[in-house]
Amino acid sequence: MVSSRIYRVALVAASALVAAASASQAQVPLTTYMDAKGYLNVRALTCAQLANTFQEDANFLGAWYSGWWNGHLKRHSINIDRAKQGIHEVIVYCKANPDAKVVDAVDAYVKKVQQGGQ
Repeated sequence: MVSSRIYRVALVAASALVAAASASQAQVPLTTYMDAKGYLNVRALTCAQLANTFQEDANFLGAWYSGWWNGHLKRHSINIDRAKQGIHEVIVYCKANPDAKVVDAVDAYVKKVQQGGQ
């Protein structure tokens, strides 16, 4: 059984993805990052790419990542207030590591919290 702390961390980190795009400067459609068949490899998406997409696309990705983490953890609910708590740290990570994968930014935050860093 997954602890509620890990669950909260995953939700917080996924919500942070939405906020990471809000500081974008040059916006491009999410379709820019799709392959020839129309698929987006969410494991390969970089922090810079997320930050450079339109807000509605970032919102879509944030919801997708949240569902992905929730599904992985076999959870079926979200605490919105808790989810907002991790936004800042993931944004800071992505700004400092624009070439990092978004999933790695989330993972770094989750590990930090698991080690008592928050």
